Amino acid sequence: MENVPITAQTERLSPLVRPAHYRLLLSPNLNTGVFQGNVKIDVIAKHQSNHLSLHTKFLNIESVKVYKNGEELPIQKWIEMKHLEQLVILFNDILSSGTYNIHINFSGDLTRNIVGFYLSHLKDKRSMVASKFQPTYARQAFPCFDEPDFKATYDITLVKPVSYVALSNMNEISKTQCEDENTEAVTFATSVPMSTYLACFVVCDFDYKETEIDADGIGNNFKLRSFAQKNQMHKIDFAQDIGTRATQFYIKYYEVPFPLPKLDMIAIPDYVSGATEHWGLITYRETSFLVDQSTASSKNKISVANTIAHELAHMWFGNLVTMKWWDEVWLNEGFASYMQVKALNAIEPSWTMLDQFLTKTLHSVLVTDAKLSSHPILQTVETPDQITAIFDAISYNKGSSILRMLEGFIGEENFRRGISDYLKKYKYGNTVTQDLLSSLEPYFKMDNPNLNISYIMDTWIKQMGYPVLNVKFSGEPNTFVVTQTRFLLDPDAIQNDDSQFNYRWFVPITYTTNKGKYHKVLWFADKDDNVKLHLKEGEKWIKINNNQVGYYRVNYPVDMWDNLIHELKNKSEQLTISDRAHLLNDVFALAEARLLPYDLALNLTTYLIVEKDYVPWDTAASIFAQLSSRLLNSEIYDDLQKYVQNLVEPLYREQTWTQSNFTVIEGLLRTRILSLATSFRLPDAEDKVRGLFLSSLNSHGTSDAVLIDPDLRDFVYYYGMRSATQSDWDKLFQIYLKEEDVQELAKLRHALAAPLDAAILQRYLTLAWDESNVRSQDYLNVVQFISSNPMGTALVWDEVRARWPQLVDRFTLNSRYLGSLVPAITSSFDTTLKLQEMEEFFKKYPEAGAGESARKRALETVRNNIRWAATQKPAVATWLKAHV
Repeated sequence: MENVPITAQTERLSPLVRPAHYRLLLSPNLNTGVFQGNVKIDVIAKHQSNHLSLHTKFLNIESVKVYKNGEELPIQKWIEMKHLEQLVILFNDILSSGTYNIHINFSGDLTRNIVGFYLSHLKDKRSMVASKFQPTYARQAFPCFDEPDFKATYDITLVKPVSYVALSNMNEISKTQCEDENTEAVTFATSVPMSTYLACFVVCDFDYKETEIDADGIGNNFKLRSFAQKNQMHKIDFAQDIGTRATQFYIKYYEVPFPLPKLDMIAIPDYVSGATEHWGLITYRETSFLVDQSTASSKNKISVANTIAHELAHMWFGNLVTMKWWDEVWLNEGFASYMQVKALNAIEPSWTMLDQFLTKTLHSVLVTDAKLSSHPILQTVETPDQITAIFDAISYNKGSSILRMLEGFIGEENFRRGISDYLKKYKYGNTVTQDLLSSLEPYFKMDNPNLNISYIMDTWIKQMGYPVLNVKFSGEPNTFVVTQTRFLLDPDAIQNDDSQFNYRWFVPITYTTNKGKYHKVLWFADKDDNVKLHLKEGEKWIKINNNQVGYYRVNYPVDMWDNLIHELKNKSEQLTISDRAHLLNDVFALAEARLLPYDLALNLTTYLIVEKDYVPWDTAASIFAQLSSRLLNSEIYDDLQKYVQNLVEPLYREQTWTQSNFTVIEGLLRTRILSLATSFRLPDAEDKVRGLFLSSLNSHGTSDAVLIDPDLRDFVYYYGMRSATQSDWDKLFQIYLKEEDVQELAKLRHALAAPLDAAILQRYLTLAWDESNVRSQDYLNVVQFISSNPMGTALVWDEVRARWPQLVDRFTLNSRYLGSLVPAITSSFDTTLKLQEMEEFFKKYPEAGAGESARKRALETVRNNIRWAATQKPAVATWLKAHV
């Protein structure tokens, strides 16, 4: 390592050497699985040094030359520093400031993994090439300055077989025949300045459909194209329609033209994540894109629409304006996760996405963030493992929840104008969180001249967790005193004193009374001990945090809770769908944290007998599912089943098992109710499901095959398989192997994990490891499906521990998906024995890579489960006995 200066010993590249332009040629060979490449990078150096460093990983560097003003400079040598994923080029002389040109020839392997530049296999033995660079995988495709702040322009050329098509970020400008008759080189227009992780290269023989996007005078109209395998073309209309309308919504919302001349979306058979916002060429996993109207459920459609709206939001927020470094990834992901909801709410208002935000996004992260293993939204990350690990629930779900709260107190139009200003001011640049807040500040100041938006938001962004507001009678008539404390699921947890705000927050309080919603925000500053709340004449009750827009929980004295339960049972006009889901969600979290008696939380669920809306039922179903998993092997399990059956039965009787014209939201409610009734073994539902399933299974492939309504398939397949025999299972597995539709395949993979028979599950686990049965991208999901079956939990735990080295070999420790497998498969453990097994496993394999924080979460969850069994279970048992 002689002469390599100390500065090269860090993961980060020098900010004083910046790329300006890449000329990149990539030539992938679909037969041999190898690619050749050469890259010429114009670099501006602003310091004197004896070396230049850039990123590379898994590439064979064949030659390196450096030029200045057209003259080749003598190179002492170049070294690959594998632990830093860097190529260091050393010179005999000190380089002065100025512009340099680096030429590198290299080759690489397309078959290593499904990140970077890779080969994806189609069903009929053909293949294609795709890329996935976010966050740090561009360096596996070409040597580059692989950090978001190093924006540069690109001239890209891809070599492809003549019958194939090549796609990249920009539009194609020329094609030339190569020496080899069967291939041609496609060159694309020079790109706008962009970060490496947004570059994208695809070579495939797909087909496409296109639509003209009407920019409504904001920039030029342009074409949106959707690509898929030729036999899947009938499945892209849904994505194309949502894509068209969402893109038009964003152009109007942001008031910024779409920055590129074209926009493509493509479904790729092997894809590690749901989708990636590569600029001008968005890549999707097939299940996140393809919708066959005859087999897809409402849930599938909403899921696809969410992903598409999310990725399109990034074309501006993330791509046009990009965070400076990955510690600000919430700016990208939290924002796109909130914008997708706004876009779908605008283009499909009947889907009630703003209510669904609670169950899809907010409720789960409130659990994650109430543990000591959480982290602040802004957190320092340096290594590729830390970077990929921060693409987590805090960045996405908490990020979007905090933005929703911010929009709640600043106002929708003010929020929109601030966002628009931000995009115009920083376009093609890189930003930090403060830049966004500064753009919103003037609009916030109009109504709040004495408040500081940056300070308020810092209390939510720079410390983890959130508060619970405690409401008490003050002694004065109609007046309440509100105090705040940090909310933790474990009331005995030892907190660190590591927050500059001492775990206090600047809280926007909104509330509702029997007279209606109170819209002006009452601010509770982090430095104040309490805040007083005055009701007017005739206001009899109060519910704080309208529609659960605030990222906090609220606890009341018992008699105030009783009032709220009374209002719920009387179907109060003032409590919205979101308010009702919020009360369910808060009351169980507060009971879990021992801040109120469990009886009270269970009392609140008695109102569900009059509930008719999807989101509160979806919230309740999650609560019951968790209770069910906690009570599984105990004598109270039957009481819980009977209790839920009684609650759900009236609404169950109103549902139909046959298909008719439902709106999306009616379809979701119906599925939720029928599947809840089935999972809690309501006899009528169980019989229906088993009958439907067996007649479908046994008539499959015949002329009078029984087809199950797409909305019901997922749970009918699953619960239909619960008591399956080995021959039922074999039949379904054969159907699975022949199935072409990706949404149907996902439902079948889930159902194959349902039998309450360990021998069958063991066989599934073994078969799933073979990629000809289950693609690598789906394997970890299958493992989780099997482990969430009580008969499969121990099986999977043994298998994962025994197979850990092979899992690491296949997925790498840099995979956050492998990292999050551990909390998923241990989430139901509730004994000290299991906790010890986990600790021993982590000791045996101390290297956790991107799964390090996932391990902390897993241990904390199991400790919580153990404590719950000791402290809460008795009260639940007593209550259920009395109410069945």
